[in-house]
Amino acid sequence: MPLLPVSPWRRLGALALSTLLATPLVSQGALAASDLPGTARVIVKLRADSDLATVSQRQAAQGLAADEPRPMRRLGQRAGLALTDGRQVAPRMHVAMANGMTARDLAARLAARSDVEYAVVDGWRRPGSVAEPTDPLFAASATAALPAGQWYLRAPTPTLKAAINAQAAWSTLGTRAGLNAVGSNSVVVAVLDTGVRFDHPDLSSKLISPGYSMVAEGTRAGYPGGGRVADASDLGDWLTQAEINANPSLYDDCEVRPSSSWHGTQVSGVLGASSDNGVGMASVAWEPRLLPVRVLAKCGGYDSDIIAGMRWAAGLSVNGVSALSSTSTARVINLSLGGTGACSAAYRDVVAELTARNVVVVASAGNSNGAAVTVPANCPGVIAVGGLRHVGTKVGYSALGPEVTLGAPSGNCVNSSSDSNCEYPILTTLNSGTTTPVTGSSGAIYSSSTRPTYGTSFAAPQVSGAVALLLSARPELTPAAVAQILRNTARAFPSAGGSSGTPQCTAPVAGTKQLECHCTETTCGAGMLDVGQAVAAVDQPVAVVSTGGATLYPGRAITLSGAGSMGSTATAQITSHSWSLRDGGGIVTALSGDTSTVSVTATPSAAGTFKVRLTVTDDQGRTGTSDHLVHVASAVVAQSSSTEAGGSSGGGGGGGRIDVAALLALMLVCAVAANRRPARALRAPARSR
Repeated sequence: MPLLPVSPWRRLGALALSTLLATPLVSQGALAASDLPGTARVIVKLRADSDLATVSQRQAAQGLAADEPRPMRRLGQRAGLALTDGRQVAPRMHVAMANGMTARDLAARLAARSDVEYAVVDGWRRPGSVAEPTDPLFAASATAALPAGQWYLRAPTPTLKAAINAQAAWSTLGTRAGLNAVGSNSVVVAVLDTGVRFDHPDLSSKLISPGYSMVAEGTRAGYPGGGRVADASDLGDWLTQAEINANPSLYDDCEVRPSSSWHGTQVSGVLGASSDNGVGMASVAWEPRLLPVRVLAKCGGYDSDIIAGMRWAAGLSVNGVSALSSTSTARVINLSLGGTGACSAAYRDVVAELTARNVVVVASAGNSNGAAVTVPANCPGVIAVGGLRHVGTKVGYSALGPEVTLGAPSGNCVNSSSDSNCEYPILTTLNSGTTTPVTGSSGAIYSSSTRPTYGTSFAAPQVSGAVALLLSARPELTPAAVAQILRNTARAFPSAGGSSGTPQCTAPVAGTKQLECHCTETTCGAGMLDVGQAVAAVDQPVAVVSTGGATLYPGRAITLSGAGSMGSTATAQITSHSWSLRDGGGIVTALSGDTSTVSVTATPSAAGTFKVRLTVTDDQGRTGTSDHLVHVASAVVAQSSSTEAGGSSGGGGGGGRIDVAALLALMLVCAVAANRRPARALRAPARSR
């Protein structure tokens, strides 16, 4: 394969890039200068009752004598530091400088003084600019095939309210010390799906080859003999009536599929296609690598294969399967798949195993037209992603409920003109084959408005890409801290806009559709994904609230713990906690226990939600605050076995099967796979209101 062109921007490297690109949402922690010993500069504001404030006021009014010690020099003498006075910024506000320490350290030491109201790093800013990759499909286009380009990656606008602001994150990471590009290629994201087309030029350099296929049945997988093999190639998932008739036990309750979806290839492109290379499209995570694991084939996949794939990708042993190298194990696992039912004990176990290894699990909420969140997105510890229209409303086909962590664009085709092509699809990598793949460059294509991609399957990899960028900046982040950062930085859902008469989303009701609606925290998660804000907040302390993961009921005391909170650096320690009740929701009147300790309790009187706030401070003097919405179930909850659509009980650890008839209906893969059908028919599911 010929080498892809490298843009002049990338050749400059991160050091030169820092002189060209701004960091619109940069925090103090994102500035390399604050981490480097040398001449540290901080801005100090003196307390009004300090005797140094009197000197400062006099300096502002009439100046000081040449031989009179300046306020910062005096402050340094008291603190045992050799401080130099910079310019006075305002009465009681000065620039203080010191040699041989970092600006962060100086700020922390001075902030602890009784004379000081606050001390912050004197940061460096640059002219505003935003990273613009050279990939031709990124930009908006006037052609019918690509009217909006990769609209979902840009900064939000009044029209594109749900856009994820990825450009701001790229700019921030491109100037971050320790990274030579946008993200780190030491971070691996596993894509558990139908496999991938290794020959797509926008994916080939990002994929860890050969991956693995966990699909044990050779008939379904498309190769003779059966058995798990070290090859995650997507061979197609089409299914004929003749195949169903010949294997009724294998394909029970399955439906004919005239064409293949290439679903794993599409998910991989959204998440991590090669970017800023002058070819094709851009992705959320430019540098992190992708580990393809094939767990779905004709008519879907078994829980046992999916769980085995999750364990293998995370570096855990799977019987009969060669172990991954330590450099190829995944820190993030993307699951753009699902089925109906409760989270089984088997999924709970594997998610707990992965969480203990600091592996973040992201799953799509499902395309159930407003019904409950599907398995495994509804499992504790999983970041569940709901689907949004471009205007920020819940897209009609997306699932909803309290298990959703946050929302991201999933594509929609409700256009201003009924005769126009799909205006807001998710653009991604694809293969042109109808059933079997077309190999080589001739088969490598992209979805578009005439061949649209949409579904919550494609919202999840946007979040997985954001997680990969967060871990590129701070590898030590735990799954709970990552989820909290995403919630803390999510933008609020709009309360207006969308189609005329759009209602507010309500709790899902079995057997009832709930199409486009205005999201709330209890139905669609904390808000809309903002990758730029998340990356900008990565160096702040993270206040993590945990309720233990078990279902919560009225009348039972709930322990709220902040033990999982993290400081602003890998070595910073949390030194204080502060709890408050933000909204009792009519079910909690007060928190019990000492609100300055690591944990408190609350006893709800009824089902519903209540919100608590936790503020933590670390030994660097930096604070972080999180609001946490606690969901309390009804006193009586139907405990169904984890029976997946079309399969037997999966509660015992993998007997259930995620049936493609349900899976592909849920994930709307038919919208991208049936690419020989008229465009209007393809987008009909998303038109439902």
